[in-house]
Amino acid sequence: MKKWLTGFLMLVASAASGASDKGSLVIAGGAISSNSVDILTTFADLAGGTDARIGVVPAATSSVDKQFKLLEQIFSAHGVPVEQVVLLPLAVKDDKDTEVDESSWKHNAKDRQLADAIAELSAIWFIGGDQTLITQSLLNEDGSDTPVLKAMRTLYANGGTLGGTSAGAAIMSQLMIAGGNSQGALFEGFKQDFSSMNEQEYGPVVTSRGLGFFTNGVIDQHFDRKARLGRLIVTLLNDDANIGYGVDEGSAMVVSGNGFQVIGESGVTVVDTRDVSDFKQGRYPLSVKGIRLSFVQSGDSYDMAAHQYYPRDGAAEVVGNEYFDVPAQHIAGILNANRDLDQFIGYNLLDNQATDTVHSWVRQNAQAKINLIFTQDAQSQGYWSQDLTADVYSFTNVRLDIVPMKGN
Repeated sequence: MKKWLTGFLMLVASAASGASDKGSLVIAGGAISSNSVDILTTFADLAGGTDARIGVVPAATSSVDKQFKLLEQIFSAHGVPVEQVVLLPLAVKDDKDTEVDESSWKHNAKDRQLADAIAELSAIWFIGGDQTLITQSLLNEDGSDTPVLKAMRTLYANGGTLGGTSAGAAIMSQLMIAGGNSQGALFEGFKQDFSSMNEQEYGPVVTSRGLGFFTNGVIDQHFDRKARLGRLIVTLLNDDANIGYGVDEGSAMVVSGNGFQVIGESGVTVVDTRDVSDFKQGRYPLSVKGIRLSFVQSGDSYDMAAHQYYPRDGAAEVVGNEYFDVPAQHIAGILNANRDLDQFIGYNLLDNQATDTVHSWVRQNAQAKINLIFTQDAQSQGYWSQDLTADVYSFTNVRLDIVPMKGN
């Protein structure tokens, strides 16, 4: 781990030339398991290892005690003294399983003593749950920074480490995706708000203000399992950011300056809408051409300022060296092989000499359907490596066109 950390910091130092002298961000896509615990141990190393002083923000969760004890256990097992991992009293809802009424903490972000205490920390971790509860806890009613949030910004600006998973990742960008799914986004666009946690999982996109620690684009999380490509695209097309980063479950982007490396089990999808055409604001179902997609796999690095991808050790280019020669299959849904984006593009398109175009479909009803057309062109490249016997793919600059269709 120490060797990896040194190498990563050297890489991002070159990528960050000209960037402000800030600390690191560990932005995790959610569902951290024993197979991806290196996300948390990397965070602890960046925070200072045995000298780390970590504050935990529980605002997003209704299981404050359980989640904090789990983090306390993982960090202490990695060498951080248990007394140096502290629960920050920041929440707006009560955890029914504790004797404390956490809802009484809802104004604590205005407490200057707590802000002073945060100045003594080296890192802050945001637990997952409902991201809107984090922003409610840390922003004033008028949207300005509370003293505690100002202290967090100062900590980061002075070289501290900030991290979070799921909701704790969503709050990292200035524009925060708060709800909705890809189908709702592609066919209906946006709505103003949602009334329950269940509504966060379906329907049009809901956005609100995030905390803006990450300034290179928009973050989305649970990206692979919850199939959030469509909602991130719609969000970007209606914002000035143009670039989005979708972090898969069990994975994290470790950001320093303008560079990041991916750790964990999967990867990060980079969505680039800078050069799109055939897009009209407010027109749904969505029609757009010229989106560019890249997939940064675990072990890969990416320079966000130069939009430059750096493959992991041992990764080989596949375009021009295709292994497969299999006709494209027109199947969507559970019966479709290679359903994750990296496998869909790797196996079916870039490492396959039989085709330069593959399709996927989204249907709203019998009359409304959207065709997603993924195309390999002169800008596209794929990378293959092997983890024991598993094929691992990443790719850059695959073109995506989204075209509405009518009828069956």
